[in-house]
Amino acid sequence: MNFGNVLNDDITCLIIEMLGLSDVTSTSHVCQSLRRLAKAVTERRFRRLLVPFGDEAWKDLVGVLRQSKGLITGSTARAMLSGEVGNSMRDLNLVVPHDGFKTLEDFVLDKLGYSCITSTCHPAMTTVTGHFRKYSLATKIITLACPARNQSVLHLILSAPTTADMIYMTTGGLTCFYPQWLEQRVAICTRAGNLVVWDNKLGCAGELHEDLRVEADMAFIGEPCGTQCPTLWHHVGDKRLRKSINWDITDSATNTCNNVDIEWRINTYCDNEACQYNSAIMAGNLEGVGANNRADIKFLPGEIQCRRPRFLQWFKGIFYGAACHRPFLVRVPVMDGIMRVPRLADLYVDYWVRQRDHDAVTCARRHLRKTFHSVPNSTMELEGTYTVFFEKGNGQSTTNRLLERMGRMTGKTSAVNGSILVVKQTLQPNEHIVDMTRDDMLITNFLISSALHHGSL
Repeated sequence: MNFGNVLNDDITCLIIEMLGLSDVTSTSHVCQSLRRLAKAVTERRFRRLLVPFGDEAWKDLVGVLRQSKGLITGSTARAMLSGEVGNSMRDLNLVVPHDGFKTLEDFVLDKLGYSCITSTCHPAMTTVTGHFRKYSLATKIITLACPARNQSVLHLILSAPTTADMIYMTTGGLTCFYPQWLEQRVAICTRAGNLVVWDNKLGCAGELHEDLRVEADMAFIGEPCGTQCPTLWHHVGDKRLRKSINWDITDSATNTCNNVDIEWRINTYCDNEACQYNSAIMAGNLEGVGANNRADIKFLPGEIQCRRPRFLQWFKGIFYGAACHRPFLVRVPVMDGIMRVPRLADLYVDYWVRQRDHDAVTCARRHLRKTFHSVPNSTMELEGTYTVFFEKGNGQSTTNRLLERMGRMTGKTSAVNGSILVVKQTLQPNEHIVDMTRDDMLITNFLISSALHHGSL
């Protein structure tokens, strides 16, 4: 045995252990020897965080987390990221998909020996939480939460009380949102965080922190928010506002964000007076809640035109109002903060078809649109693709009388509830959104009639 190499490895490990997870990962890319040591440090850090909650069964806990696709969030995930694991964690916060809740709960109760002390979650999180449990064993606490059925666990992560709580860890990786603020040890309160009263702690909200500066809003930056404004919507697929670090590709944290249809924003308003989207300015605008009839067709274009701040881009689409007698060409603006070539998800369609609730901070909308590359059961070639946007169902939507009449003309009585909006894109590979014309109206009438007849709408 070469004691000199062993000693050098021990010293190197001590140095690596003082680094944050991002630097540990960077170190592993230097050479094979450092890759081996960095991997050992990462695994040891992960083990030190979980052992206090699982003791000898901690490996089984890892296995159940993998099986149920559970995530670790809260202070434990932040400690993994920062490397500050000297102080023993008191809480272990777990979130799991709806279908994995029972599996993980049975393990915590039967295998780890914890006792359930409450099934009531914090009031600020009730709207996004499907099930919640809080367990205790001696001085240790485990919380377990899941979203509503058929919703991603990311709805819970992105509804967290502060940006510093928008972090999660799998057994093989870690992802944090707004990494630039976390690196500066700043936590900005979200809509949920603003609902937390003082001394009624939730995440990083509701108490003082020695290692984090908790801000109620973005006013502390002293300049316009820009694309960081709390009111702007973002998609999980956009990597600019998240950072992932993986040490075991078999349970990568990045996979949790892949092919997931979730949009989020920090808050429903901005109190930064220097921001062009601050609440004082935005209060004078009409909130998009969908349109229905001819009166809406006459009223809404003026609201879109005069909105403050002005929309930077818009396209012409075709609107089939639920109470209209014919389709109309209408302006469809692009959402605020979009500085690239707009995609379908970037269109602010809510003036015409309501797809988001006014007070929502997370949502999924992909299922509310359908793209046609051809006319159903027709040899007609289209010069572009046409996407139909539908309203979010709320149990109060009325049958679209215009589409009902169009369906009857083809011999079908299938009904569509609520208004719809159609937009056009160029063909692949670019698929750019383009303005529609009255000629397109003839094509969309034929396309929709055919789709209604063949049950494709």
